[in-house]
Amino acid sequence: MAIASLSGCVTDGSGAKPESRAEAWRFLTQATFGADEVNIDRLMTVGYEAWIDEQFSLHPAFTYRDFVTRRDAEIKADHPGDASAKAGAEQTLEAFFTRALTDKAQLRARLTFALSEIMVVSCNDDILGTVAPQMAAGYMDTLDAALDGSYRDLLEAVAKSPAMGQYLTYRGNTKEVPSVGHFPDENFAREIMQLFSIGLNELNIDGSKKLDGNGNPIETYTSDDVKGLAKVFTGWGNYRGAAYSSVSESSCFFWAKECQDPEGFYQPMVAYPAYHSVSEKKFLGVTIPAQDTPSPQADLTAALNRLATHPNTAPFISKQLIQRLVTSNPTPDYVARVAERFTATGGNLKEVVKAILLDDEARGPITLVAPEHGKLREPILRLTALLRAFKFTTTTAGLSASPMDGVNTTRLDYVAVGNTSDPATSWGQAPLYAPSVFNYFRPGYTPPQGAAASKGMVVPEMQLVNESSITGYVNAVLDLLTNGIGPRVVADLDGQCGAYTLDVQQYIQSLDPKVPANKALQDAAAKCKLETLTQRSVAMQLIEQRAMAYDPATLTQHIADRLLGGSMTDKLRQAMTSTLGTLDVPALNSQQSNGDAINSALDKRVWTAILMVAVSPEFLVTK
Repeated sequence: MAIASLSGCVTDGSGAKPESRAEAWRFLTQATFGADEVNIDRLMTVGYEAWIDEQFSLHPAFTYRDFVTRRDAEIKADHPGDASAKAGAEQTLEAFFTRALTDKAQLRARLTFALSEIMVVSCNDDILGTVAPQMAAGYMDTLDAALDGSYRDLLEAVAKSPAMGQYLTYRGNTKEVPSVGHFPDENFAREIMQLFSIGLNELNIDGSKKLDGNGNPIETYTSDDVKGLAKVFTGWGNYRGAAYSSVSESSCFFWAKECQDPEGFYQPMVAYPAYHSVSEKKFLGVTIPAQDTPSPQADLTAALNRLATHPNTAPFISKQLIQRLVTSNPTPDYVARVAERFTATGGNLKEVVKAILLDDEARGPITLVAPEHGKLREPILRLTALLRAFKFTTTTAGLSASPMDGVNTTRLDYVAVGNTSDPATSWGQAPLYAPSVFNYFRPGYTPPQGAAASKGMVVPEMQLVNESSITGYVNAVLDLLTNGIGPRVVADLDGQCGAYTLDVQQYIQSLDPKVPANKALQDAAAKCKLETLTQRSVAMQLIEQRAMAYDPATLTQHIADRLLGGSMTDKLRQAMTSTLGTLDVPALNSQQSNGDAINSALDKRVWTAILMVAVSPEFLVTK
């Protein structure tokens, strides 16, 4: 793999390794949910490209589908007799944060997240958030699986996703009936062009806009293109298995209650030819002639082939992936190098990611000091970076089996962070909860009346920043440090019978003991003790840092190592050491009875040090 330099020179980077832990930290900040010591050591041993290869070969410890299925069984076991107890959208969030914070397949998890911000579905949709949250879980599995192929493969997987079909309203989209004024839904046809492939304006290979003879941008598509493409996305509905073969096609196509195959939450949508348009379809220079027999798959193939090979797609998608991983304002040369790799490999996603992460604008020293380079770290990535940099414990890991669990059941270890989308009381962003198909922020967003606007720069993540979110972020970090994060859950303190609550106890006692299975369950539960203590599900463990807090300079450097890759401006370093020095730590008294007070003072220093870095430009802007 060649690494291109800013000067245009190309060097062989196939065996390149970080020359320092700071360089490794920088790479991992771009490629993972937060640098940690294990990955820093591995990266420095094998080098950049080998690490990427290893990460692509690693598959996550669980699929979202398997995770949600297991959590569904556990929730039912913990709420016996409650017919409404089932996994919901919050379990998809649990799966996301468990992967982001603990899974070894960090690059795949980070890329799946990046794709979910380009090809957006949101659990704010009633169906995805409440009625069928399994669709959102399945969507994340779809994105992860697509990483092993091309962008063309990804487009088809997304186009057939039941979650996307629901969110952009073409699941159950029917052919036109002009006589009654009915025409196909155009939502997905518009967004697959505008957001998922070619964008609004024709582009050069470097991402710059092409201009007409009058110096104006050239639009990539017209309303007629949208109308023609919308016909392609007719006649697609939820999967139905053999068990539903006797149900009418119309019931299955419109997802009537009698034909809601649970597999349809996860499996790709299937064609229902009777509802597919057979009229002529014209879009983007392609003409699909009128048909005697509906051909939904052939029409879809023609449409996606056109989008995947359109000259705009390589620079349009390459630039967005660069923005999600490395920098908001890549140079035209950087975009061109990645886009050329995109085109040369047929959109092979692994090769495109290598081109992004191994480019000199990502790895070279010049961009470390260039003021126009870098990106504002979005709230989710701030949270995961803080947690991955230090140790944390989870009340929801290592739970023992409940009497209500099946035989030989092992409880799932997971991280419950909860919905963090409220900017006033939480982190101001949550995965899969974007307010619209345009994500939490637009890739071309520029804050008005600021320095970025005067320089023609974009700062996408600034779209999340306002007075409420700034205060909310500071409070969220402080809450994380002092109290933890996530919902309050019943703790399994004795390591037996799981979180054995009064509800579980009363349900078991209410069963008829004359039934042998009930009697066996009651006998098993007789040894269980009630658990009533609730705790925040995630808590940071900063005992190691407490021991360093006696010396402000030592603690400051340690926090810089963990959160900033070791480097820190003199101004921040001086501010931290000075501030920490004002936080007195009492000496141990002669009775040695003030240990708690000493630890409390040391903890306050640790929290202050982490908070000061977490709100600093050095942490908030990654280079």
